[in-house]
Amino acid sequence: MKKILRRTMVLTAALTMTIAGVGCGSSNPQDSSSSEAQEPVESVAEISYANVNFDFAEQIAAEREAVKLVPDAVDIPLSVADINGATGVQLAASIDKSNTTDYYLNAMVAGNELVFSAAEGSAIDSANSSASGELEVKDDGTVAVIPAVIKAGKPTDEVITVKMNDGAAYKIHTLHELMPGMEITGEGVAAENAGIYDFALDRFLLRVNTEGELVYYRNMGSVGEHISENFGKQITADGGCYTFFVELHPDYRNVGGGYSSGMYIVMDENYNEIDYVTLRPNGDANHTHGEGYLDEHEFVVLGNKHYLLYSCTPELVSNLPENVTGIDGGNTAYVWAGIMQEVKDGAVLKEISTTDYPLLYESAVEKIDYENSTDQGKEITLNDKTIFALSEGWMDYVHLNSLDYTLKADGEVDKLLVSMRDQCAVYQFDFASGAVEWILGGKASTLGGYDEYATTRTDEKGNEFKALTYAQHYARYTNRQADGTISGNPEISVFDNQTGEAPFLMNLDLPTRTRTFKAVIDNETKTATVSDVIVGADLNGKTDKYHSASHCGSVVYANANSVVIGWGLHAVIDNLGADVPKGTISDTGFDDLRIGSRPVVTEYDAANDTIAFELTGIRNPGSQSQEAFFSYRTYKTAL
Repeated sequence: MKKILRRTMVLTAALTMTIAGVGCGSSNPQDSSSSEAQEPVESVAEISYANVNFDFAEQIAAEREAVKLVPDAVDIPLSVADINGATGVQLAASIDKSNTTDYYLNAMVAGNELVFSAAEGSAIDSANSSASGELEVKDDGTVAVIPAVIKAGKPTDEVITVKMNDGAAYKIHTLHELMPGMEITGEGVAAENAGIYDFALDRFLLRVNTEGELVYYRNMGSVGEHISENFGKQITADGGCYTFFVELHPDYRNVGGGYSSGMYIVMDENYNEIDYVTLRPNGDANHTHGEGYLDEHEFVVLGNKHYLLYSCTPELVSNLPENVTGIDGGNTAYVWAGIMQEVKDGAVLKEISTTDYPLLYESAVEKIDYENSTDQGKEITLNDKTIFALSEGWMDYVHLNSLDYTLKADGEVDKLLVSMRDQCAVYQFDFASGAVEWILGGKASTLGGYDEYATTRTDEKGNEFKALTYAQHYARYTNRQADGTISGNPEISVFDNQTGEAPFLMNLDLPTRTRTFKAVIDNETKTATVSDVIVGADLNGKTDKYHSASHCGSVVYANANSVVIGWGLHAVIDNLGADVPKGTISDTGFDDLRIGSRPVVTEYDAANDTIAFELTGIRNPGSQSQEAFFSYRTYKTAL
């Protein structure tokens, strides 16, 4: 088995760091046993950055060429297109290769007209819809139809039968045969909170409105075993767009479900692909490198071709602090660096990397075996099988999960809010200087005042620390104004997975008591005031579902009647098929931990303590995917 990494990807990174401060750069932060505020991280005027000369441009170009974003055209004299040009709206063959009469829409936009056309040398004789009856063949030989609305929870497959002049007949199904099932329950969403949920499930990009109607779908199964995730609508002053991630290089995938190496795709408001984004080359003297991969965890649209990018990139670093042991007892280690980049019109405006901050090596909770790090990969045990994983040799010591921002009055990026899973902490950076302004949670917290919500936890090596969050995923500013600025103290929301124990992999030591909360950060008093805590397990009895996530997830506190929670992944449950016997894995108060036992999204009415809307995914029996059945996050936008 090949264990040799292409040498183009890892070069020595030498750097020094001026951030200091007792508690953040202390000799033994693992011994911290209180969430009382630590000494602050110093603001810094200058940072001596890493200089890492990677360039994956040639590799990325080849992989982009190989990865199909739409299926091959079917070999019949009939085609279909969306009236507004939505990418991926075309005919797909049945998974039953012997079936030459039934074809399926690969994508559909509800309410949009579909136009069927005959190939050159053929003609449409007649057409009929099982929902609307006979369809007109127009003078130009095309047939147009607006399909009936599909109820996501109780879908009806509209069949459009098109007969050709040679006598052949083709049945076109508006409901794709691999569409995941969706069970929808809840008390109902109030009119003022009407909107659309965006998520990805088993390689389907999906939009479902609060009435339970399927607004949009696109099957990304043509990509094959490459991950296609993190689909959602983003709205800026320049208008709305849709974005999603497609994996390009599976060899770099963290086997435990951590990160992926690929690109982000931007679609306009008509679902037409308009941009394909990777980490941009940077000529800055402090961060010189070529094109890189993006990670699936975060992609933020600031405006037209204006993005915040995140890459998880392998590096050999040589700036471990004195009290952290690296390879051969020195200060070097192979790590996954978190690179954050602001890009506009393809040009890098600003970039910082987690390897610029030595304090992060010692404050990490997971993947901290720097001494035994390697670029040759490792054999690991997964599901009782020993496999080789190229990605596992590098220490994933930060594992950035989410990235949010505030703007200055002039529109420039001001602050970055960064959730790092393997730090068990949320960080705020001043983007211009790169200074760490505050740290919420983890071994190096600069904030206190949250003891009531903290517990004593351990890192991967058994060292105890006082944890507010544990393997948390998602953090967002909740008081950012329409112009992107914040007045006064920042208020944030956090999806806190509270995973069983480190390392944060598949773990049978349930329960995982996932929760969400809000916090107001006062950097003057060095305190965090926690409020609006929602514990997932407290919702179990309301819908007889298991509200838990070992990894991933999201939360938006819209108002008192609308808290939208995406339940991400539970590494144990979501790898067990629906046919697994009931009770295979049990947990106190909930005994059926199988696919379909957890919701994808819950809209919680906190004021009335009720579930307004809840959608649970059900794997399609025809799906051959070997991946866990889950949605990375769920987003919601207004109608």
